Amino acid sequence: MANIQHEDAIMKMGMEYFRDTLLKILEINYEYVDSGPTELVSLTVEKKYQDFTFLTTKGFYVHFEFQTTSGGSPDLRRFHAYEATMSYNTGKMVRTYVLYTGSYKRTHFELDCGEYTYKVIPIYMTKYKREDIFAVVERKTAQKEILNEEDFANLAMTPVMSGNTDKKETILTALSYIKNYQSETANRATAILFAFADKFLNMEELSEIKEMIYMTRLGQMLVDDGIEKGIEKGIEKGKTQENLEMRSLFRQLLEKGRIEDLKKATEDEAYCLELKKEFNI
Repeated sequence: MANIQHEDAIMKMGMEYFRDTLLKILEINYEYVDSGPTELVSLTVEKKYQDFTFLTTKGFYVHFEFQTTSGGSPDLRRFHAYEATMSYNTGKMVRTYVLYTGSYKRTHFELDCGEYTYKVIPIYMTKYKREDIFAVVERKTAQKEILNEEDFANLAMTPVMSGNTDKKETILTALSYIKNYQSETANRATAILFAFADKFLNMEELSEIKEMIYMTRLGQMLVDDGIEKGIEKGIEKGKTQENLEMRSLFRQLLEKGRIEDLKKATEDEAYCLELKKEFNI
């Protein structure tokens, strides 16, 4: 449950960073009231999941979808269904932007619906090259320059830019540059990279990304937060010493990058005791 809560916190931070910072890179400028729902329940009790939605100060929602392929009419019908259901549920207009990753320069973005034509607003990421971003960041890193907010924003968007590396390697490379920074901007960039990993990668690949993220400052903060809450709860039950030992164990496992052992220690008491002996706790 704790891991799920941590991942939810990362996703929320990533969504806010996408809304408040990354959309400006794409020249989409709205003022927002709040984030909107991403899970829709239609009248047939069929759940539909959108990528991001935000309520603007003008009273309508903007809806964003990330596409690695162009599905033509079937995709447009799906987006149309999202808009119709969300508009019905909220009583507000919905405007859909579709961000096409990879090499797409043009796609079909209109759907003939008989008496009217449904349209989405396409954004083609092919003009942005992830290798160019990595080259700039690598140069700055080699010269010991501090990365700025624009650098972090660009790194966060590399998974949806065009390039020669696959998405998993792209995300791992971006995280390798970010992990040494402890700023709020670095944390937010990490969060959006996690959100992209959750969308584009399979379970095995996502697990590798999670391990990398838990080695970043953001991951450490979330784990520390869970440890602190566990300690507070233990103190209330008169288990101060035991929880202090657990805190020491968790920190040492985290420092050594033994994320799987850390997870197992929270679930298996016997294994936890073995680890305590290993670290002389």
